[in-house]
Amino acid sequence: MGGGVHDWRLEPDGTLYSYFTSTFLMVFALLALDYPKDHPVLVRAMQGLRAFVYPLDEGLHLQETNSLVWDTSLIKHALLESGLKPDHPAIERSLRYLLSRQQTKRTDWALKNPGVPAGGWGFSDINTINPDMDDTSACLRALTPAVCQRGGEYRSAWERGMTWLISMQNRDGGWSAFEKNTDKKWPQWLLPFHDARTVWTDPSTADLTGRTLECVCRFTGLDRRHPVIRKAVTWLAEHQQRDGSWFGRWGITYVYGTWAALTGLAAAGWDLRHPTVRRVVRWLLRTQRRDGGWGESCRGDRERRYVPLSFSTPSQTAWALDALIAVHDRPTPEIKAGVRCLLELLEKQDPRVFRYPTGAGLAGQFYVHYHSYGYIWPLLALSHYRNKYSHVDE
Repeated sequence: MGGGVHDWRLEPDGTLYSYFTSTFLMVFALLALDYPKDHPVLVRAMQGLRAFVYPLDEGLHLQETNSLVWDTSLIKHALLESGLKPDHPAIERSLRYLLSRQQTKRTDWALKNPGVPAGGWGFSDINTINPDMDDTSACLRALTPAVCQRGGEYRSAWERGMTWLISMQNRDGGWSAFEKNTDKKWPQWLLPFHDARTVWTDPSTADLTGRTLECVCRFTGLDRRHPVIRKAVTWLAEHQQRDGSWFGRWGITYVYGTWAALTGLAAAGWDLRHPTVRRVVRWLLRTQRRDGGWGESCRGDRERRYVPLSFSTPSQTAWALDALIAVHDRPTPEIKAGVRCLLELLEKQDPRVFRYPTGAGLAGQFYVHYHSYGYIWPLLALSHYRNKYSHVDE
């Protein structure tokens, strides 16, 4: 670009890394440097930001970015787990879409991970240079049935994605969101953010480590004997909270982190009689509400402790229920109560319950309401309940 501005990290739509906040700050930084308002970079950036605005009943809403890749991969996986046929038109269309959004160029992540071919996926439809672990694992889950049935381009894409995902493991054994081995501790002492360390660096987190571990173990056949899996299991065991839970960075909050970690450990073949697992189950049962569900406040990520809601939410109930299903061979009374609560929540469709945000952004600053979360996660948990216990004599 002219005027001294390079476009190496600008998306085709003009946004910086495909996010509103980064683009907004870029615009003001360039204006502060006396770039004219009609500079091509600024013009394209403002055009890109306009696409983030959409109307609600309450007025116009400006979203941080769109979540089309994330939503599509989660919905496709949940539909397949529920029993929808792989040749259903909706599945066919989603397969082609996800395949088209795989990233094949080496970008910033390659600085700390040289020599590995690109193969990850980003969060949004417009993200072409910033893949992340969670979206990549979600897309790999969604693509796996097509790989088994069709091979070909699906297998090639899946193998590139899985190779990239495994290669992004941090030296401490966990996985972070976007890059490898970039964690620094100094920001938490110097910067005025409650979650400064996770904003300015990219540390391993329990939710990403658990989700990645579950994907790798479930779909590659690797178990605790493999160094990659052994290191991840050790990281999770060492970062469990004293009460038995795990902190989740990208969902609210301890319910999310605990679900991700426990399902990852279960997939890795962790001994379900281990004290670590028993502590988790006790914590989940202590936080279960009288109606059988689970509900956790967004305040938890700010205060770094579990803060209950006065009501159960569909997504958090589904996460906790799915975690319990993963470690029990038979449905327990608590699991059955969770199923009943989940069905009632889906039937009542209380707007307050369904609109409570359970996606994490920046602690104490913004949170994410995913419109599909109230359906994706319950469908997945109920499918797992049916698939695991349908032949069990209760």
